Amino acid sequence: MSLEAPKVKVAPPTGLLPHGRGFYQLEEEVLYLPIEYQSEKAKFFSYLESGDISLQFGREGRLIFIELTLPRRRWIYLPGLSPLDNIAGGDIRFLDFRQEIANPSVFCDQFRQNIFICFGDIIPTTNYYLAQNLIGQISASEHLISIFVSDIVDDIAGREIAAWRKTLRSAIRQPILSPF
Repeated sequence: MSLEAPKVKVAPPTGLLPHGRGFYQLEEEVLYLPIEYQSEKAKFFSYLESGDISLQFGREGRLIFIELTLPRRRWIYLPGLSPLDNIAGGDIRFLDFRQEIANPSVFCDQFRQNIFICFGDIIPTTNYYLAQNLIGQISASEHLISIFVSDIVDDIAGREIAAWRKTLRSAIRQPILSPF
């Protein structure tokens, strides 16, 4: 039996907001969402996945990568989809590991630059930053209900994602000013 919504633990923020960005690989029709933490180089430890999505975590349960294999031509256009507001800071750790999750519903704006990935129909109570350009909606029972991804860029042959990572690693890391 697959999980509908992943269980998480929410704690007060412990550091700077991680870097995150969505890159839609045009030739593969896959969305990659790498997350880079300023204080550490996280290594893959575990996952939650379905036929359409893979959430990957480091040893501490932090989200380090999302891969959405559902082609964007199959994303559902949702008029009025806009960035979330009232977003809190938090240190989000995933408690479920190495399990199947249900395929999420994926909604997008008109230009397919912002998407909403929904894992269930539970009502979320709080919005938390998972990373820059990545917001998670959490229920009262601490389940991840949805992920909002903003400012997705088109990428050919991995050029944009490589340039983004090079910028993060070669320059002196400028912390992202956290809104909290």
